[in-house]
This record gives sequence, C-alpha cells and structure tokens, in this order.
Amino acid sequence: MKVAVLPNLTKQAALECTEETVRILQECGCETVLKTDLFTEHGVYRQCSEAEDLLRGCDVFVAIGGDGTIIHTAKLAAFLDKPVLGVNAGTLGFTAGLERQELHRLTQLAQGDYREEPRRMLSVGVQKGEEVKHFFALNDAVLSGEPAKIIDYRMRLGKRSYRYRADGFIVATPTGSTAYSLSAGGPVIEPSIDCLVYTPICPHSLFNRSVIFTGCPPLQVEIPGNIGKLFLAVDGEPPLEIAEGDRLAFSRADRFARFIRLGKQDFYDTLHRKIIETRP
Repeated sequence: MKVAVLPNLTKQAALECTEETVRILQECGCETVLKTDLFTEHGVYRQCSEAEDLLRGCDVFVAIGGDGTIIHTAKLAAFLDKPVLGVNAGTLGFTAGLERQELHRLTQLAQGDYREEPRRMLSVGVQKGEEVKHFFALNDAVLSGEPAKIIDYRMRLGKRSYRYRADGFIVATPTGSTAYSLSAGGPVIEPSIDCLVYTPICPHSLFNRSVIFTGCPPLQVEIPGNIGKLFLAVDGEPPLEIAEGDRLAFSRADRFARFIRLGKQDFYDTLHRKIIETRP
C-alpha cells in the first residue's frame, strides 16, 4: 500500500504525530509519500499540480491536523478519488478518524482492515453577469457582510421566493452541520442523510430558523442592493466578493468524500465524545 501523509505542521502536535505515523506505516510495509508544504496556517490547501500528480499514485491519504486540514485534504482526495483518514492534531477534530493516542491502530489501515464512509459534498454556483463560477464544499458555504451590517437577500426554493434580512447565512452539508451552522443554531444532521441545511446568521426576525432541504431543485439566492461589501467563503477558503445582481445556487454535488473509519465507532459515538462530553 502506498500512503500519502499530509500534515499541517503549523499545528503544535502535528510534527510528533507525523513522525510516529510514518514510522508505524513503514514498519507495516507501506510506502509513504510525505508532503509538508500543502497547507496554509489555517489548513487551506495550496493548489499544486505537481503535488497532485504525485499524490494520484497513492492508494490512501492520511491528513494530520485540525478539522480544516482534514476537510481540505478530503476535498483533494475526493477530486483524485482516494479515501482519506484524518488524524486529530488540532482541538476538536470532529472529522478525524484517529486521535493522537490511537496511532497504533494505523496497523489496521496497513492491513486494509477499515471501512469507508461516503460524505456528500455541496455544489456552489456564483453567477456574475454572463460568467458562472463553480465551487465544491465538504463543510459549508457562508455569505456574510461587513461588521454590524444587515444583509438583504431573496431566497428561492422551487417556485417559492422569500425575502430575508440577517447578518448572513450558511448552507451546509450534513458533515458541516456540526461546524458553523451548529454554532448559529442549526441542527445536527447524521452524515448518511442526503440533504443540505440552510441556516440564517442572526436573522432580523423572531421566526427564521434553519431549513433542511434536498438540494434538488437548487436553493437560489438573489442579491439586491446592500450597504457595504458582501463575501462568500467556501469551506473557509479565501472569500469571493459578491455584488448587487449576483446570483448564488446551492445544490447537492455529484462528488463524495471517502472518509476512512477504523473500528466500530459511529457518528453518534463521535458526537457524544466530541461535543456532549466536552461541554462546559
């Protein structure tokens, strides 16, 4: 087995985890490809065609870092149709399959003793005049504005249209439902449920709540005139400025991330351990 090891070495515990990971995998007879320069300080992937050509020949990816690193590695792995195992060297590590103290279980990976958990991705379209840009998210897409500015926008789902006033909104996958959407009051969604969730951020209404939808037809958002600048961030990557007249579309992508799971622990075990047990 040829394993790509992709750490984010800006994380304090990542270097020690990386050295131990490579040692265990090599002792198990795996060939390892170590790439240490693919991520920014915030875990965002630095696109590099040469690195992608090298990684294309690997069987499995191991991401070492926090949730940001694991999410962006999983997106790269999905593009290359490879499975990914996340090792938590960050704080929460909700998307991780292994904790730092569990690295001995990498022997299961080397033996092929694991299962894959597919995670549906989000497709984001941004129409600016005649130009349309497409993005993919594993966690979420967030529209926000300048501080202390309420955003006006019109949301269309099927034949119905609704006007909103809020500080912004989040469209998340089930994977991303435990991230920013959860902090904004959205629901926790099991990853196997094939849906998306829209969550307004500080809506200027007592009754606006999250909406779970199938993503087919797409959720469409029209941007009228607003005071101040608006920005769209996809999985925390550098934001794209959104202007008056732009149109946004959110739907289920045909692309899936393939997360590796070792052992029998499921989503609810992780939810309890990472969120419920760690509450103050």
